Amino acid sequence: MSKLLETITSKDISYILNNPWKFTHYEWKLHNEHNKKSSLDHLIEQVELTRNGGYSKIWKIENNLPLAILGAIIVSDKKLEGFFVASKHMEEENYALKVSFEMRKIFEEQSNNYKGCTLGLYSESKHIDNQLSWLRFIGFKYMPDGNRGNTRYFEYVSRVS
Repeated sequence: MSKLLETITSKDISYILNNPWKFTHYEWKLHNEHNKKSSLDHLIEQVELTRNGGYSKIWKIENNLPLAILGAIIVSDKKLEGFFVASKHMEEENYALKVSFEMRKIFEEQSNNYKGCTLGLYSESKHIDNQLSWLRFIGFKYMPDGNRGNTRYFEYVSRVS
């Protein structure tokens, strides 16, 4: 069983980056210590920014180990930019599916808080078809005009105006 919380520590982020889900490992380029440190600094900054507008959530499993972190920061009047990282525990007990359903619910709920806004998400994957299917499942639309090199751009548009 996993639980959804709002308080995220640098220790939580560090645990995920040192024990990444296979998709997080590739997307965040965690193949060396320099990249792990850069990702840690970046994610700590992103979580801090959510406190000034936006939101962040963390899932933890029963032994209080971090499972996944989801967040979005406000980057302009009608635009948020999201981030997501997950630990190796996503492979256990159907956590990936459970978290995916909960993410859909969070995006729907946040649509009420950010009426008329767009949530952008950049994602990179070796498994393009899986990436596209999963992001569509949680409510995102692929927007190739926003791509940055191998990093694809997706948007979730608030269904509440």
